Amino acid sequence: MKFSTRARYGLRMMIEFARELKKDNIVHLGRIAKITGLSENYLAQLTSPLKGAGLLIGVSGKKGGYLLAKPADQIKIGDIIQALVGPINATDCVHNPDICLNSAFCEARVVWTLASVEMQNVFDRYTLADLVDRNYVKRVLKSNEHIPLLNPDHPIEHQRIAEHKK
Repeated sequence: MKFSTRARYGLRMMIEFARELKKDNIVHLGRIAKITGLSENYLAQLTSPLKGAGLLIGVSGKKGGYLLAKPADQIKIGDIIQALVGPINATDCVHNPDICLNSAFCEARVVWTLASVEMQNVFDRYTLADLVDRNYVKRVLKSNEHIPLLNPDHPIEHQRIAEHKK
């Protein structure tokens, strides 16, 4: 399962907003576009659902831009992803069991539901403030170094990645 570019780039954008807003009161989307390498038009499309979810505030005018609607330590990664792509689920039947005639007795649905809940729990465990704090990220990487592919910069990971591609 892969998350859409909308979810991935939207999260990247929000991380950069949180980082840049430590320096300035308002951040122009053009600055985020330069940092991320994404077009300003595409990023503008991502701001709409984030504003609608109460995560971003747009400021009009010559010196306008964006700011977070609440402190970065109160914005969960799960909130961002849900605003951009909707409920996190491994299959459509998790949040909408009526779409499948087998959902009431499907053994596999149990696994899909558990996987969806675990993903949501992971995304809700971390905030924008956590991801902007490089020391926090280093501690998370260190405490989870047993997880393959987590840290691609680590020399052992280069070997694991090569083996994984085989």
